[in-house]
Amino acid sequence: MTDLSWAIVVLVTLFSLICLTKVFGSHLNAEWSRKIIHVGMGILSLGFPFMFEHRLTVLYLGLVTLPLLLALRLNSKLRTGVGSVLLGVSRNSFGELYFLVALVVVFLFYQDPYEYIISMSVLTFADSIAALVGISYGRFSLSHGSEDSKSSEGSIMFFIIAYFCTLIPLQLMSDVGRAEVLVISLLIGILAALIEMVSTDGNDNILLPILTFAFLRHNILQPIEEILIIMSIMILILIPCFIIYKLTTITRLSIVYSLLTAYILLIQGGYPWLIPAFMLFLTFGILPSMPKEERQITHNYRVIACNTIVGIVCLILSIFLPAYQSILYLSFSLANASHLNLNTYSRLVNFKQQSPTISVLYSLFKSGIFVVLPTFMISNLGSIAIIIYLLFLLASSYFAIYLTKKFDYRHITDEKLRGHTLSVGILVFVFTIVITQWVN
Repeated sequence: MTDLSWAIVVLVTLFSLICLTKVFGSHLNAEWSRKIIHVGMGILSLGFPFMFEHRLTVLYLGLVTLPLLLALRLNSKLRTGVGSVLLGVSRNSFGELYFLVALVVVFLFYQDPYEYIISMSVLTFADSIAALVGISYGRFSLSHGSEDSKSSEGSIMFFIIAYFCTLIPLQLMSDVGRAEVLVISLLIGILAALIEMVSTDGNDNILLPILTFAFLRHNILQPIEEILIIMSIMILILIPCFIIYKLTTITRLSIVYSLLTAYILLIQGGYPWLIPAFMLFLTFGILPSMPKEERQITHNYRVIACNTIVGIVCLILSIFLPAYQSILYLSFSLANASHLNLNTYSRLVNFKQQSPTISVLYSLFKSGIFVVLPTFMISNLGSIAIIIYLLFLLASSYFAIYLTKKFDYRHITDEKLRGHTLSVGILVFVFTIVITQWVN
């Protein structure tokens, strides 16, 4: 069969599955109906490497499917009619769109078929089975308050299925040694379970396959010793995470999000990229310690996301722009130093009743000792680069003063978190442009 014939088969299968589920699955729970479509199309997609000769065919297929899925979402009659099997869940989810994007991206960039098959298998089977187990049998919740509902039973099942979704293709389709296969499968199982725990709005449908694919691409040729070192470091990080959990009001899912961030930084950036973020996490609740009033505030995983998203963007850019890796590492460090500066200033002013001047000086000193100094020790920087870096860190104090006046820090709101992220993002973006111009 030609690529065009297979593309027609895929489109017909997708919309036949949607219509059949609508007609014969009216008695099913909305989540079950959605997962039937998810698993059905996931299984079909596993055959893409053997069905399509040209990779661009899948890109064109995605471009055709996207507006059709958007029509199901945006047209009220379609949404309440045949589209209800995809969009009938009570939670807000863009999972079907993320699924499509992830499938196309992984298919376009895979080198060996097992990379694609493992990535899509984890998404197809682990995600669906774990979700249904969590809904049906979940008893112990990992969530707190407004956080998305996650159960330990679902997460454990997710780990088990992801482990076997990795183990079997690696054993059958690759030349990777048996010891490496076992360790890689274990680490992907852990990675996948962490992603599932902190996913929202269906974004695990894009995060799971792409991060699994990135892990395989980065680690599949690593010696077993290096992989075991990564595993050991992640186990060691659990100790300070447990201490921070006890000393602060950080939630269980916040710990999971922190571990996931550390995992990504370690496997994609290496040890230097882990240090600034780890120091931010380690010291955000101490020096000074949280007063009683602040301890009444729950720090959910959205707070961790606010403090990490700009840095993660810098890491991703460094992967695609390796020529600018050293510059983007400075930007990454500045993002972490600025967040530590902002967080410390707000605690001193709002909960310790310190003057703005003392708070600025203390905050700069703290971020300088714990983030800036390690950065300077790791990086081979010239004096002008150091001066530019310090000036921008000083500029972050302006944002700290502005944000403290604008928001009530006795309550954590999405608006405040967006304000922090946007402020640090603007600062880091301008810094990156300036330092790039200076280097060139």
